[in-house]
Amino acid sequence: MTHQVKWLGHASFEIITGEGLKILIDPYRENNPSAPTEEPDPADLVLVTHDHFDHLENVAGRTAAKGVIVGQPEVLAKIQENNPGNLEEENFVNGGGGMNIGGTVEVRGVKITMVQAFHSSDAGSPAGYVVQLSDGKTIYHAGDTGIFSGMELIGELYDLDLALLPIGSVFTMDPAQAALAVELLQPEKVIPMHFGTFPILVPDAAEFVELAEKHEPDAEVIVLEPGESYNL
Repeated sequence: MTHQVKWLGHASFEIITGEGLKILIDPYRENNPSAPTEEPDPADLVLVTHDHFDHLENVAGRTAAKGVIVGQPEVLAKIQENNPGNLEEENFVNGGGGMNIGGTVEVRGVKITMVQAFHSSDAGSPAGYVVQLSDGKTIYHAGDTGIFSGMELIGELYDLDLALLPIGSVFTMDPAQAALAVELLQPEKVIPMHFGTFPILVPDAAEFVELAEKHEPDAEVIVLEPGESYNL
């Protein structure tokens, strides 16, 4: 089964599974200078890693009528508060109870595990996700994070087909840290993210590609332009 993974710029990704299920991670479009012009369809699953503005934009508008938003309880409460009357209880995982780091939920045949990330947030705490699709293909979205030794445990626990890793520095891992993270995680393939959006960030993925090849030559690095897709 083939799944389409599309980079929507910054840390935002759309995954369309082989069955047609649409998964959106960290929506950020209206104020995203790197967003592609094509508008993504409302998603069946919306995963939010933390509540910073560049990961949590217009969640209600990005969620299909029967879609489910996944996040920590405090983040879901913030989304509810900011979208009065626009979302129903069924639009939130566990009826709004959310989930937390270490937990796994299954929604529409997709297993979603929340894992730690090292960053900051207003509500709750930052997180990443391990997403296991119905055919077993496994994708890790690191969220905004610095490198941490627990990435090695994530790599041991899950056979990662694809890792989505921030490389832009300033607010997340820089290329050197992200390259070492590839060695810890041992994914089959890697797509860099969270770079080039703003002038303050690392402008391109060239240094990361070079360093990742040295740290983990068996991992294939796939550099996308915003709006481009990779078939997994």
